[in-house]
Amino acid sequence: MQVVIPSRKRVEACRHVLRLFPDALVVVHQNEVNDYQILGAKLLAHPAEVQGIAPLKNWILDHVEDEVVFIVDDDISMLKAMAGRATASAVIRDPVAIQQIVENTAQGARVLGAPVFGFNQNGGDVRKFRNQDPFAFSGWVGGAMGIIGRALRFDDNLKLRADIDFCLQAQFQQRCIFSDLRFSFVEQRFNNTGGNAHMRSAERNQREIAYLQQKWGKWISIVEGKGTVMIKVHVKRRQDLVIVS
Repeated sequence: MQVVIPSRKRVEACRHVLRLFPDALVVVHQNEVNDYQILGAKLLAHPAEVQGIAPLKNWILDHVEDEVVFIVDDDISMLKAMAGRATASAVIRDPVAIQQIVENTAQGARVLGAPVFGFNQNGGDVRKFRNQDPFAFSGWVGGAMGIIGRALRFDDNLKLRADIDFCLQAQFQQRCIFSDLRFSFVEQRFNNTGGNAHMRSAERNQREIAYLQQKWGKWISIVEGKGTVMIKVHVKRRQDLVIVS
């Protein structure tokens, strides 16, 4: 498995996430290689014409040979564990422990036949964790996304909302994804400069939401409120465990 951190104009932020993933490959714009060399990390430069989430992640999948690629946002600062009394909302920064958690989740996805795996996206808020549902097999993952194999491609029409579409493709073709909801990577999504901020605008966001609605129809819904837009995925993937004695 190769951990990959795409980063753009966030050298200092990237320094923090590299403490969690010291062996990660940092993918940067070809004009920013010199800026990132100060980190002492492994670097891979992408061409200037590769812009937006979908084209960049497709490029990564084309240029990283490992079967399992774990793509991590560059503004992640910690991992939180939310299951169990002793570890509820515990902060995890030990890279060995984090590596083991990610590899265990990748193995769970492999056993299920899921091409995509990830973690809870609730920002580490233990109040939103339900102990009776520690795993999810539908929905979508982002921020820290694992991809097994190369059966799927990101939709190049999506510069902002590509992860949602990718997970829906996985549920349509391979029937499920795998999320370990007991853990959540904490990040400052959409609030930082750099990264994909240069691509974001209200117009582009609305255009991509309309595109997703046209493409996926009843399987998604759009919820707007308090200046935010939430996209909900309505794909049910749950099978009760039957124990035969």
